[in-house]
Formats: sequence, C-alpha cells, structure tokens
Amino acid sequence: MTAFFAVRSGETCKFPIRIPGMMAASGISQKPARGTLRQVNITTFTYTAPRGYRGSDTFAIYGSGQGPYGSGRSVITVNATIQ
Repeated sequence: MTAFFAVRSGETCKFPIRIPGMMAASGISQKPARGTLRQVNITTFTYTAPRGYRGSDTFAIYGSGQGPYGSGRSVITVNATIQ
C-alpha cells in the first residue's frame, strides 16, 4: 500500500491508520530520511517536516490485526511532499 500527503516545511501532519476490523499492533517499519515520525497511539502517527527543507521524504509504517477476511500485517509506504 502507498500513501501520499503534503506538508509545509517545519510543520507537523497528524494522520491515522484506518483498517476494517480490529488493529492489534502498529509501528514504524522505516524511519523518514529527513523529518521526524512519532507514533501517538496504535492508530495515529505524526510527521514533522524539517525547517527550511523543501522536497520529498519517505517512510513506512505497519498495522496488524483482524479484518473481515482474515488476519495479517500490512505495510504502508508513505511519500511526503514538503513545500
């Protein structure tokens, strides 16, 4: 799975993971190369873009749990555009 979002340089973007069913665990699979990624709780993460930087950043998060068709783990690659 791949996700995209835009954020201004130096600002923070808060985003949730939503899956049908029940999430059992989540975390950071790959840290961002430039910004800061923090897990707030099992379903929410925040990304803070570095001040003065404009360009792109990439990181990956995961979620695991029980969905309507079975259980498993999904990894989401997130591409940030920093303006």
